[in-house]
Amino acid sequence: MRTTKWSGLILAAVLTVTAGCSIGSDRQEEESRKKTSYTAEDADPKLAAAMNEFALNFYAQFKSDPGEETPGPNRMVSPAGLAVALSMLKGGAAGETAREMQQTLRLGGIDDGQLDQGQKILRELLTASDSSVRMEMANSIWSRSDFKLDNDYVGRMEKSYDAQIQALDFASPKAAETMNEWASDHTAGKITEVVQNPISPDAVLFLMNAMYFKGDWSEPFEKSLTEDKPFYPASGSKVQAPTMKQSGDYDYLDGDGFRAVRLPYGKSENFGMILALPDESSSLERFLDAQLPKFGQWSRELSDAPGAVELPKFKLGDSLQLENALASLGMPTVFDPLSADLSGLSPGVEPGDLFVSYVKQDTYIDVNEEGTEAAAVTSVAVEETMAAPPEPDKPFELKLNRPFFFAITDKSTGLIVFMGEVGNPLED
Repeated sequence: MRTTKWSGLILAAVLTVTAGCSIGSDRQEEESRKKTSYTAEDADPKLAAAMNEFALNFYAQFKSDPGEETPGPNRMVSPAGLAVALSMLKGGAAGETAREMQQTLRLGGIDDGQLDQGQKILRELLTASDSSVRMEMANSIWSRSDFKLDNDYVGRMEKSYDAQIQALDFASPKAAETMNEWASDHTAGKITEVVQNPISPDAVLFLMNAMYFKGDWSEPFEKSLTEDKPFYPASGSKVQAPTMKQSGDYDYLDGDGFRAVRLPYGKSENFGMILALPDESSSLERFLDAQLPKFGQWSRELSDAPGAVELPKFKLGDSLQLENALASLGMPTVFDPLSADLSGLSPGVEPGDLFVSYVKQDTYIDVNEEGTEAAAVTSVAVEETMAAPPEPDKPFELKLNRPFFFAITDKSTGLIVFMGEVGNPLED
């Protein structure tokens, strides 16, 4: 059996969804198990491709400009959640602000009507995928009580994004509590604080997207086989990490400078985690530079093969500021108090009246023998301006014992829902 020692582990997890999912308590689970008349054929392939292109471009930019003084070895983002939140914001943008967002989100050839309808279909497909997997996507818009939203904008957000829209007294501590309760309710209690008191007196609007996923592996790992094994962070000194082990048939790829495997969730196996490990002679950084732009290509080239996988258990959680990376990616104007044009959000608003003060994403993931639980809440704050290769000949063995990349994707649409990397599974 082929054996590979992973002294630098890259974990890439992409969450993929096809039909119905649910979340939360028994009552919430029943309520959120949705049906849809849409099929994968109804999804706009241009929109899914645009969202994935944005995801890969954003992740590459975020790695070089993470907005943290000392970024840790692990990170995770929900590019799908970010794209949905920005799509909602784009619905109220105009002029150069809208053009920059259109380009950054890779929406060339997709007009606002197509974007809204496409997001509606994708949301319904993702939340109605597999009854054995739980998935929820929720959107909300919270306005300051004296800030009037444009009626047409409200109608679009309710129809296409199923957004909960509510006015709050931002001067009251209860406003942040209400928004945080919404985030907690839509992430099964995994993300409980997305807005802090006191809220800026200049804030007029918060747009939010929440994503929650919980799926059991199609073939769970045996807990009795989990044992402490060496993991080799890029920093050098090895650590002992609880490591799961499993053998079977998997979608697998022996790629150019890396190997990858897909571990499916649920009965339909529509959702799956793709794990990519660079060769020992390479590194996670070199893999991401060379292969992340080609993710859409090589992730389709995995083919059935017998083998064994060793994967460390890990749990990550973070709060990430994304505005620097987004500005560098091509949409700086929306963050400029003097020139941002968000005139579609409210009647009487002129260019330079409103701007985005921050874009934040809170994330969580827990990977263990039973499966994976992941959540993300993206918050956008708006303020007033003052003033296939052939099967391997031999069974493979994949030990994720060094930094690795992960991505959770939807097979029916190809959408990347979560992605990140693990440099040290013992750090949260």
